[in-house]
Amino acid sequence: MRLTSNIIRIAMFTVMATFIISCGDSPKTKIETAERLLNAHPDSAYMLLREVDYNNLDSDSLKAKYILTKAITNLRVGRSLITDTLLTDAAAYYLSKGDTTNWVIASQLLSGYDFIKGDPETAMDRLERMLPLIKNRELLWDTHMNLTEISLNGQMYPEAYTYSDWLLNHTNLPDQILKFGAVKGASKYMQGDFDRAAAIFDSIIATGITDRATPGIVSQFYCDYAEILDGAGRPAEAAEIVGRLNEEDGQVNDVEKVSRMVSLAQFYANSGNIKKAETMLDSINHDATRSVIEAYLSIGMLKAAIQFKETGRFPSEMMRKITKDVHRSYTISQYDRQTALESVIELNEDNYDLKLQKQRLWLSLSIITLIVLIGGGAVYMALNRRKQRLADAEERAETLAKMIEDVQKPDNQKSRPSDSDMLKAALLRQLGIFKTFAGTPTQQSRDALKRISNVGNNGESVESLVDWPDFYSMIDSLYDGFHSRLTERWPGTFNDKEQQIIVLLKAGFSTKEISVLTEQSSATIYVRKTSIRKKLQTPGDGDFIAQLDTLFSSDEAR
Repeated sequence: MRLTSNIIRIAMFTVMATFIISCGDSPKTKIETAERLLNAHPDSAYMLLREVDYNNLDSDSLKAKYILTKAITNLRVGRSLITDTLLTDAAAYYLSKGDTTNWVIASQLLSGYDFIKGDPETAMDRLERMLPLIKNRELLWDTHMNLTEISLNGQMYPEAYTYSDWLLNHTNLPDQILKFGAVKGASKYMQGDFDRAAAIFDSIIATGITDRATPGIVSQFYCDYAEILDGAGRPAEAAEIVGRLNEEDGQVNDVEKVSRMVSLAQFYANSGNIKKAETMLDSINHDATRSVIEAYLSIGMLKAAIQFKETGRFPSEMMRKITKDVHRSYTISQYDRQTALESVIELNEDNYDLKLQKQRLWLSLSIITLIVLIGGGAVYMALNRRKQRLADAEERAETLAKMIEDVQKPDNQKSRPSDSDMLKAALLRQLGIFKTFAGTPTQQSRDALKRISNVGNNGESVESLVDWPDFYSMIDSLYDGFHSRLTERWPGTFNDKEQQIIVLLKAGFSTKEISVLTEQSSATIYVRKTSIRKKLQTPGDGDFIAQLDTLFSSDEAR
């Protein structure tokens, strides 16, 4: 039994280990964890989601959550939405479930995907159709923000003006007023309405809101204002604004500083101060601006324009150098892009290998668990059968001993011997037991009883020890031909074991005694009794011996 207990413990441990590996590493757990890490640790969320196989997700809700979480995570880590082609499914699912919040978020991301594909019209249309259905103010605000950004970047300037105006009218925060005011003015500027664009900036400045806004936002607002003024034919004012900003802002980074110097040189040139523009351009380290391609090109074009104005000759050498540098920059960017793609492919291959390893581990654990369970079950069943056989043998030995004890009682302790007593004595003599145990049974004789009672378990048949035809003859002589009537009335109905049980019950033998004489367990005796009742159509637990006696009496009466 100790062996069985150890096997069961091993099986339970294996099953628990498999369960922990599978559940602790389940896709649902990874998605929910990534969702919690989304804002604070987007990189960790991104790595978790890379381990999830969308095709293995077993519910629409989990698939939708995965799609949405993955898309947001990609934005957080600076990746493109170009791979999030399943956003349509997520948006449709949340809309069908009445989950407005997640539907709006999924639709906003989907519109960004449309824009990246080069379809700003579809992106705008998707968001505009959502507006009447959004009741949440925060979601409504976010949607107008998306509409403003897409329309401005998509060069749909009338729409950008409309949506930035809506945002401007629904906020009282100084930073937001400056941002959306600048977008509104820029929208007019890009439509060619320079004066109206400048007027929008002037009206915002007149409110004094710049005194309450964040310095960095204020600086960017005035830089945009300077560009508007230059376009409106007021380059001197633009130069004055940027010059003042350069004097006041001591914490500007190198890229922003170069950008301002380029703008300032442009404003000087447009105001006719060519010498100052040249001085400004010469003070810029031209080669250091190659990493900022816009500034690099602007410097080159400004220098070319000034030289053309002064000499009437276009500086072809300079333009060839700039063209070569731009081509080199493009080549490097393409190389970086190709390298990034190869890295993604390698990561995907590594991820695939990890999945295969996990699947193999899971399969191995499952096979081991199955083998342990089957082996443990087989051992348990074998030991249980052996235990049951020993228990049956012990019970039969006790029954035999009781039968011998009853037969050996002195005559003065017995009433008139019954037919059952005589049959028992006859059977014991037939088995060769009565003579062996004529005296008081010893431990050695009890061991012999056990061996006799276990006949059949080792391949030896009890029927070879009991002469059943002779016993049936005794039954017929004692009980008016009971066995013969049974076989005549129901020929071929009862098998040998069932006939033995019926005649032994008729003779008054107990179930345990019948078990010994027929080499069957007590449980098997009960089962065969049920079979006999069905054949005789005896109701429930009825006494079929009494039923047989009644039937045989009826036959005699006829």
